Amino acid sequence: MTENQSEPQYAPWYRLPTRHIVAVEHPGIVKNVDRAIKTLQGDAGISKILDSSRPSSKAQLCLRPEDPMANTMGSFNRQTNNILLKVTVPKWTGRKRKRGSDQPFTDSHSATAEEIEKERQSAAFRQRSLMDNAHKYSVEAVGTVTRTHNFRKIPDYVYSTSASPFVRRFRETILSSDYEKMRQFDISMSRGETKNVDLVPPPALTKTFIPYQYTYRQNPTVKLSQDTSGNVTAINTQKPNKVFTHLVTCDIPEVPSEPKEGIPPISSLDSELQGVIATVQELFKERLAWTRRALFNAIPDKDQRYVLKYAISYVAYIFRSGPWRDAIVKLGHDPRKDVESRKYQTFVFRILAREPEVGRDGGGSARRDQLSTSSSRNFSGLDISSIPTVTTTENPTSHLWTGKAPLALDGKIWMVCDIVDPILKQILYPSNANNKTFLRSECEIFSDGWYGSGTLAKAKVIMRQKIHALSHEHREPSDAEYACLLGFPDHVTDADGLKLERFHLDAERATPRETMLATEVRATIKGAISWRMLGKGSARTTTTSTASTLTPAEAEDEEEREATRRLIEEEEDVNEEENDEMDIDMENE
Repeated sequence: MTENQSEPQYAPWYRLPTRHIVAVEHPGIVKNVDRAIKTLQGDAGISKILDSSRPSSKAQLCLRPEDPMANTMGSFNRQTNNILLKVTVPKWTGRKRKRGSDQPFTDSHSATAEEIEKERQSAAFRQRSLMDNAHKYSVEAVGTVTRTHNFRKIPDYVYSTSASPFVRRFRETILSSDYEKMRQFDISMSRGETKNVDLVPPPALTKTFIPYQYTYRQNPTVKLSQDTSGNVTAINTQKPNKVFTHLVTCDIPEVPSEPKEGIPPISSLDSELQGVIATVQELFKERLAWTRRALFNAIPDKDQRYVLKYAISYVAYIFRSGPWRDAIVKLGHDPRKDVESRKYQTFVFRILAREPEVGRDGGGSARRDQLSTSSSRNFSGLDISSIPTVTTTENPTSHLWTGKAPLALDGKIWMVCDIVDPILKQILYPSNANNKTFLRSECEIFSDGWYGSGTLAKAKVIMRQKIHALSHEHREPSDAEYACLLGFPDHVTDADGLKLERFHLDAERATPRETMLATEVRATIKGAISWRMLGKGSARTTTTSTASTLTPAEAEDEEEREATRRLIEEEEDVNEEENDEMDIDMENE
């Protein structure tokens, strides 16, 4: 048996003294022990936590002990059963030599005594010292740590009084312990003090003392990659492709004629997207503007519909407002300069709650055949299959407005050229009309387009009433119900005045429903932007008269104002929804 094998193979034993120790985990880097004790309320605070008769006492920490306005933080007093060890290593002399060599040690002249002492206080130095003296250090058990105080709270803000005249005067007189100086302290009793007036700070400036656990973590879809220059960059692997579609307002001076700058060339795209672009280009040879739903219905392959929004960027642009709102118009074509483009004007109505894909005008989303339950105008409590007047079934002609059952619920936008309802075609395309008097001589770009205010108001009221009858009353309305509106003029003139005299029915012959329809027409005219921009009246006029004191004429005016207000709010809600949906769909533009 060798000499090493004869040595005992067990860990050394150490005797634990009966001394009980209280540990304090100071949140600061302690360089001055006396100052650290002062932050713990000095000797009185230390004696308090060492008092064995009060084991649950908490240490009070003040990071600015010299500032009386600074609040203290209480510690978390935890019972522990740890051992405090004293490890002793040979003192570092400051001499150096090349590691692994037998050369003699030499004095280091590059470091001062302060720098050497600073280095000796570092944790890295002490760890290295233990490694260098693996067989030369000694360990001694000092005692048992029965309690540990640590601080996990957030320190409160401190109200600085360094620039306060009152506090400075108070400190110089009252706190000086000099009787003569204390007599000089005085408080100004004059009224109207407005300069350098101290505000009494609250006892605490924050109610949050425990830090939030934000648990920040890296997005798992973000990957690091190295470019050709060697730079490391972060790439989101699930970032959606950027959409380059032009979204323009109704008052843009010139419409786009080319795709956006920076759009990838068609030759660099995948074959599926190239095929969709070719299909869309052929469709725009048939007509110069489409609705999104009409394009979806014109593309037979369902798989191609999901990349339609990327294909549109190469062929067309979209109006965000005005008479052609949400119309997808061929690049370079300006419908505001072509009277024949009136057939591409759009009608927008609120039917269902907004959804990212189907809320605007149809979609191809996986939720296409599901109805939102977040709106009061839904069928969440009804079995739609039993309602013959509405349908969510996919239909290649759902973009056409027939005014008949079933009403397709996959969109809410219709173009004039897609309206086949006889009564609406009679209003929008009268057989005996003179285009010089029936249409506007100049395009009204904000709301009416090429049509007169009366023409659009009649069409909108009839479409809105039919939508309500089909979706809420579950009945198919008759065209005869709206024949009373056909006699209204197509344009509003100055002779009509604020009350729109020519848009009233004979009160003795008209039924209550016909009177309501006429009121809706007047409200629609007054709710249009063109009416408000011309300054012909305020759509939000209010009255202080009570219902009991209104004459019949005043009651009719009040009803008209209420209908106007309702239509304006609905129009604004639709505009807000349209903008939100467009931002969702074009979020990377």
